[in-house]
Amino acid sequence: MQVIRRVMAIAAAKLLICLSRLFGYHGTDFPGRVARKIDPDILKKLGANVQEEIFIITGTNGKTTTTNMIARILEEKGYSFVHNRAGANMVTGITTAFIKESNLLGNRPYEYALLETDEANVPLLLKELTPRVVLITNFFRDQLDRYGELDRIISLIKDAVRNTDIELVLNADDPLVVHFQNDTGLHCWYYGFDDTDYDLFQGEESREGRFCAFCGEELQYERFHYAQLGKFNCPRCGSRNPRRNFTGHDLRMTPQIHFFVNNIEIHSPYLGFYNAYNILAAVAVAKLVGIQDEIVQRAIASYQPRAGRMEQFLIGDKKAIQILVKNPTGLNQTLAALNTDPASKSLFFALNDNAADGRDVSWIWDAQIENIAHPSAAIKGITCSGLRSGDAALRFKYAGFNEGIITVESDLEAGIKACLDMEAEVYYFLCTYTTLFASRKILSRLARKTTRPRPKYNLAQPAAGGE
Repeated sequence: MQVIRRVMAIAAAKLLICLSRLFGYHGTDFPGRVARKIDPDILKKLGANVQEEIFIITGTNGKTTTTNMIARILEEKGYSFVHNRAGANMVTGITTAFIKESNLLGNRPYEYALLETDEANVPLLLKELTPRVVLITNFFRDQLDRYGELDRIISLIKDAVRNTDIELVLNADDPLVVHFQNDTGLHCWYYGFDDTDYDLFQGEESREGRFCAFCGEELQYERFHYAQLGKFNCPRCGSRNPRRNFTGHDLRMTPQIHFFVNNIEIHSPYLGFYNAYNILAAVAVAKLVGIQDEIVQRAIASYQPRAGRMEQFLIGDKKAIQILVKNPTGLNQTLAALNTDPASKSLFFALNDNAADGRDVSWIWDAQIENIAHPSAAIKGITCSGLRSGDAALRFKYAGFNEGIITVESDLEAGIKACLDMEAEVYYFLCTYTTLFASRKILSRLARKTTRPRPKYNLAQPAAGGE
């Protein structure tokens, strides 16, 4: 009976995945939801097919990019693994990911499972799977109307991992993360950055971890990498950054990313300090798995951004880059990355307030949009779109931008086309969560429509310059 139930659950979910794709949807959540109704233990059963280890990646920002980079490294090595690649990071989406890679009997083996997980879903996932490693990228204020204060989320995760054999991979530069070792007693691996030329000596952004997690005293910072990430210490109890196992150093952003992880030289086409952290986290996990340096280097250098995480589109001869923004820290780091790009820019900002975005959009006032409101940022035009396009336009106006370069167009497709109609060298599309995939679909369609046909060559004759 158990086998019949498992096969029925897998078959039903696979059919729903196919139908969902046929009708143009992602098919990431609903198939898993249905499968779990048919067989409530389906994820446990499929998780038992992982022969080596299960890795869980969570945190506020960067978990999708970090997980995708680790996946690229595992692919380069030739490992077989399950990965919720589409970013569906609830238990139902993770169930779909396992079913998608499974055979009908549900007994196909895999070496690894690599699972991006929403912070609030960590306790639920740990009831069904037994990971070797949980990686925590960072904690920032994000969608308070959905999740509540950060203390609640952090406590949920600590309680879930306590009294397990899990090893933690932690950001040594985030004071909201480093105390997990003391509170759980688990073995921890730490990653973080040495001093960089991009650090600040005064914290300009709103910081979450202002106070010591051990004694409550306000932390002192020697330098900030960004937000509350930096070199800190507590003047009362002496708490400070833990000793790192994986150190990023000699960081250069030109605007592409170059740095070393311990003695491994890393080059990436990505932009922004926050993506340097994502790369560092991915390399840390790869080295824990025992993957050779040259494979890690090759995988990171060849990794192409996807699913709105600095994903690039060529629309005619126009370079378009789409970026997910969902909270003040993420938006601040995106704007900082824009500041490293000397090209002239047309900017699109799509703001929604659906449940998945968070109903409260006041977070845009906590972001430092003023940091790109200067001539050297080379912003030629701003198009505000989405359900709260007016709120976005008002924020840009109060940041100091001339009203004459701000356009309001709530319809996504019309807004995207308005952005592309402006004269610029590069077009940046900043999207909140529920505008991301709709905008991506439009950008992909426009890119396909404007793709130039490849020239035809006479195969009997060598191309010019050939031998």
